[in-house]
Amino acid sequence: MLGLRKEERRLAIVAAVVFTILNGLLIYCHYDSFTRGARVGFWSVFYNHLCMSGYDVFSLIFISCMRLHWNALRHPLFVTVLLPMYWINHWLMPQTEFNFAVFLMAALLIAADVWGAVLLHRILRDIVGVKFGDATLLTALFYGFAHVMTAAIVPDHFALSLPLLLLALFMTGRHLQRGTRFTWLQQALLFFLTAGVTLTNGVKIALAAWMVNGKKVFSWKSILSFVVPTLMLGAVFVWQQETIIKPQEQRIKHIEAAVAKKDPARIERLKTHDAFVKKQNGEALTKDVPLLEWSDMTTSRIRSVVDNLFGESLQLHKDHLMEDVQQTRPVFVSYGSTISYVVEALLVLLLVAGAWVARRQRFFLIVATWFGFDMLMHLGFGFGINEVYIMTAHWAFIIPIAAAYLLRQRQDAWLRFAVAALTIWLWAYNGTVLVGYLLTI
Repeated sequence: MLGLRKEERRLAIVAAVVFTILNGLLIYCHYDSFTRGARVGFWSVFYNHLCMSGYDVFSLIFISCMRLHWNALRHPLFVTVLLPMYWINHWLMPQTEFNFAVFLMAALLIAADVWGAVLLHRILRDIVGVKFGDATLLTALFYGFAHVMTAAIVPDHFALSLPLLLLALFMTGRHLQRGTRFTWLQQALLFFLTAGVTLTNGVKIALAAWMVNGKKVFSWKSILSFVVPTLMLGAVFVWQQETIIKPQEQRIKHIEAAVAKKDPARIERLKTHDAFVKKQNGEALTKDVPLLEWSDMTTSRIRSVVDNLFGESLQLHKDHLMEDVQQTRPVFVSYGSTISYVVEALLVLLLVAGAWVARRQRFFLIVATWFGFDMLMHLGFGFGINEVYIMTAHWAFIIPIAAAYLLRQRQDAWLRFAVAALTIWLWAYNGTVLVGYLLTI
């Protein structure tokens, strides 16, 4: 399953070259600063200089000095993924005074990007059943989306979540084709890995298992396949809390106390910024329940769909380019060109038409339930709605999958031409804007 087929080798090589170039440009933009390994404040080096749409750069800080700044409850396995890279860097950096964090993280991202491209291509070929050329075209379309392309190079967890979700979809499709069921071990491993990288994605594994296994998913053995990895992830979280987070919080309190005495004005600036962030995040459903504190019940859903969900997610806005909504970016930004709205409408039309064609396909219904779950989280509860575009890699694969069903049914040359034109536009527009940004920051 994990080996490359002959027809996939060229795709993998092209993907490796493209993602290596993009990751290389990200490193190049601050090479001298990012690679300093002696007497450096790594928060200042990375957080203060690498701003890309609100994606976290905390993985680079962790690999550099093992300081954990993300929410460990939402990403309990991320530390485990990064620890080996910290050990390697910690061994090399004192001897060389050179920080290898950006290179180690880039290698992980490139591997995940190539694996994701191959898995999506295989889903389109084997599960949906389109021709090699159509599968390649739609894979290129997907990676041309603004915040799939961006997620492929930023040092966050989204590029790691994507291939795991695609692997789960591929296995789901295989079971549906063969009339087999998920084994308890498959469920446990997929749940442990996907939920470990992004907690809410574990729900998608449960949905897939339910739609494939039917009532069998409620057997004791099947239930344990979700309970056991949940307990294991809980144990990992508790270990992180006790060994990394609590000692770190104590050190931070001492630092903050010292800063408050030395520079009271800085504390006031931080309070002002916290008030701005609170306003940007909207009003939560409740602040008394874990995770629900991240909800947002006031941000406009309609504008979120137009400007962000199917806007910024798929095509970058040149105004406020790569700005963070927690810092300087407005929640909503409009395009300066009508063509961007035309492209957005065509992509939504492609999704809707493909979904209609595939509405009776069990595999597509599973993809649609995943999409529905994401929309319930983002548009319903408002989780991350003010920066919903950074979650694009978690759901946007529904567009090429839906389009694949449409291309499989219709052999019209004009339809393929339209998809090819959209793909070229996305790569030309988003690629030019992204590369231009990397070369100027």
